[in-house]
Amino acid sequence: MSFRAYDLLKLVEEHGETLTLRKKSHGDYDPATSTVGSTTNTDYSMTSYFYNYELGVSDLNNVERGMRKCLISALGLAVSPDTDDVILGNGDPVNIINVLTMYSAGQAICYICDVRE
Repeated sequence: MSFRAYDLLKLVEEHGETLTLRKKSHGDYDPATSTVGSTTNTDYSMTSYFYNYELGVSDLNNVERGMRKCLISALGLAVSPDTDDVILGNGDPVNIINVLTMYSAGQAICYICDVRE
């Protein structure tokens, strides 16, 4: 089954919910002490839609318990999601383990993320 980026965007707009994308920033490395400065979190509001893996749509051999997909609208989002970012606001926090960016006319429209609790 294939989707156009516009179809995915409409799915998020009609059925998505407002959640939080948390990005971690690590402090600078200090070679004199061999330490890294403290980690800070920056939160971004986003519209997203969770869905489960389905037979025939993905390689189910690599799917583990607690894994789902999260579709995130790129429109209005100040940053793009990365691996190791966290999504908050829909039950337990989930970690992003992979990101695929969908484009339309050269503009990012949405992100399809593999997530794990």
